[in-house]
Amino acid sequence: MRASPSQFFAISLLSIAISGLLSGAAVAAPAPTALEQVPDGKGGVKWQEVTHDASAEEEQKGQDPKKFLGIQAITTEPDGSVKVEMGKPEVRQPASGDVFVSNEKLDEHVIFQAFALYQPNDNATYKALTENAPQLAQWGITDVWSPPPYRAASDSKYGEGYAIADRYDLGAYDKGPTKYGTADELKAAIGALHNNDIRIQVDVVPNQIIGLNERHVLPVTGVDMYGKPMNPFLDHYLYSTYSKGSAPGQAEHGVIKEWDYFHFHGTTTQYQGLFRVLSDANSTLYRYLGPNHPENYLPAFLAESDAAKYGKINTIDGYLLADTWFAVENAESENAVYAPLFLYYEEPRNGVVEQTFMDFARENGYTGSDEDIRATMLAELRMTPNPIGPLMDEYLAAQPGYSKKSEDDAKVTALRYDGPENDASHIGTNVLDFEFLVGNDLDTIREDVQQEQLNWQKYLLDFGFDGFRIDAASHINTDMLRDEVTQRLNHFAGEDVNEHLSYIESYVTQQVDFLQSNNYGQMAMDAGPFSGLMFSFGRDWAPLRYAFEASLIDRVNGGPALPNWSFVNNHDQEHNILVTVPLTEEEAGGYEPNSQPYELRQLEKYDADRNSVEKQWAPHNVPAMYAILLTTKDTVPTVFYGDMFVSSKPYMSTPTPYRDDIVNILKLRKQFAKGEQVIRYENSNTGSNGEDLVSNIRLGNDRKTGVAVVAGNNPALDTTITVDMGAQHRNQWFVDAMGYQPERLKTDKDGRLTVQVKGTQNVDVKGYLAAWVPDLQAQE
Repeated sequence: MRASPSQFFAISLLSIAISGLLSGAAVAAPAPTALEQVPDGKGGVKWQEVTHDASAEEEQKGQDPKKFLGIQAITTEPDGSVKVEMGKPEVRQPASGDVFVSNEKLDEHVIFQAFALYQPNDNATYKALTENAPQLAQWGITDVWSPPPYRAASDSKYGEGYAIADRYDLGAYDKGPTKYGTADELKAAIGALHNNDIRIQVDVVPNQIIGLNERHVLPVTGVDMYGKPMNPFLDHYLYSTYSKGSAPGQAEHGVIKEWDYFHFHGTTTQYQGLFRVLSDANSTLYRYLGPNHPENYLPAFLAESDAAKYGKINTIDGYLLADTWFAVENAESENAVYAPLFLYYEEPRNGVVEQTFMDFARENGYTGSDEDIRATMLAELRMTPNPIGPLMDEYLAAQPGYSKKSEDDAKVTALRYDGPENDASHIGTNVLDFEFLVGNDLDTIREDVQQEQLNWQKYLLDFGFDGFRIDAASHINTDMLRDEVTQRLNHFAGEDVNEHLSYIESYVTQQVDFLQSNNYGQMAMDAGPFSGLMFSFGRDWAPLRYAFEASLIDRVNGGPALPNWSFVNNHDQEHNILVTVPLTEEEAGGYEPNSQPYELRQLEKYDADRNSVEKQWAPHNVPAMYAILLTTKDTVPTVFYGDMFVSSKPYMSTPTPYRDDIVNILKLRKQFAKGEQVIRYENSNTGSNGEDLVSNIRLGNDRKTGVAVVAGNNPALDTTITVDMGAQHRNQWFVDAMGYQPERLKTDKDGRLTVQVKGTQNVDVKGYLAAWVPDLQAQE
């Protein structure tokens, strides 16, 4: 039974390890403790610890919590026993009319996720992809998952295209290249990939717009991720929000030329502060609607000013804001000199500010009385550029009522827009999971928003992309997913559908019912292998058999297969691990937690850790995870850039310790991973029934194909197992394509290999790893 959200508290993987959980040690506790999957707020998942008690379970009775794919919870009971709970939807048999079908043809595909969040902003990705396209093809890559190539918001944390500001600017306008390069370089990379028989899917982000540059003052309601009100104080409360604007590409190519508040359900908080809209001490809002307007209500000094007389007060929708400026000199002319309101205004509401602007100025080098400071600043305001604007920005950011602090204190997930043209009934309608993620959340029920999405997708297909990876697909109207299928099939009519992949991001089981109802127009995201591999091979928390049992497909018992893609790691999960790495004050170098420079230092420490034998934060056995996934039948596996190359270094310049192993596995997959799959849960001297040793076998189509991956996670392994490769492999020599085991093995007259499993521990392997393939150099 899932505990109530109030019982969740975040912990790092390090703290789990310290407590003994990840090491497998029994943990004495007054109540069962568990790791549970929870949303990470970006469309993905993270893990949190929760302690269950009887009252919480009683409270949750009758509720049907969302089910995540794969390992959903791992519980350590008071007696030290471990229970694994999984999210496993029912999967139907393939049906006539299915668009994608899991078969040998689809199994030939392997996706390279060609980016990570922490890449340097060096505009070099597309050039490197162009240069390395032949090498990717040689490795066996058939598809590239492109980074989101769009113009990102200028203040976005990573500069990547998920923080999308202009959907149609791929690096072609006067703002210069994107993080990854120019539009021309992107087109050249697509051409180079196509010349090497590699298809490229673009990451589309249909859920949000972030980089808008105009504000409204709107009534908003504080809500949770599903749109349910959370804070009675924030009920139709006036808030200053960036909810309008356009950009060069949007204006030129979009169906919607300019975004406005009614295109959105609402927004995550924007660091405007809950008290940026100004009022008097009695909470009566200040208004200025133009000279002599009867509804004007201004502070006394401003009401009698020339600025009010000549209409030289900057407002948003007629409201005064904490960042309002007004004409302090020459208001009657075009050469007016503007000053910030706080040059004369003092906040009358309790708790909104911690100091006046004048006192803040004194802390920043100004001296004398308030009048002296004003005189100095007025002189500086006549300068170009003037220094008062940046100082004012710093002041506002330091005051709780005008900044992030008051928003954080409200403890809401998002702010629902309650403007005159918003329709709150659209929120959460026809979505697989919750509504609100990040930024301005698009109202994907609106017809104009749906048409805009189709127009954007057509623009990308016309540009040269072959298909889509659909970001955060659980959080948009599923009609948009249906429309994408129709559009793609029409665009590539007459071509092999497998050459134009479309795959969704969704960590919830609800995706399966939807995709089945939509004839598998997109491939499902099987997140089960991620959690199964990570928490068995990587963390030694669950038995190794869960590396297979966590999948959507029951391969052990021959369950029905569905078209899907799978992964060991990705950009979000790399981030979720990195942010758990602790830094000392010296290591942090003065940077604040959650800032990009701080996280880059965490990445540096993480990288050093994964290059060590005894790992504290990085998972063990990454090569084994890839060996299992890349030889598994009925899935399109993904190789993550950050597992092959250090994310923060120049593109493809610095290999991780796993790069060569992954290349070897890719090559053996292409050559040997054929035929039926047999999974064996092995017994060993240290465990039974696949607890710490498994075999993943592909029988091959002939004597030149087939592979047996034998993998364990215990360095104390010392056992002998028999691997049945089938009669077609009788009396045949096999070698370890990974190069870890130097011996050659020969099958017996029935095609059985006898494998001596001797555990070890090094940077790449904790336990045992071999990929036994036919020795094609041997004499028959």
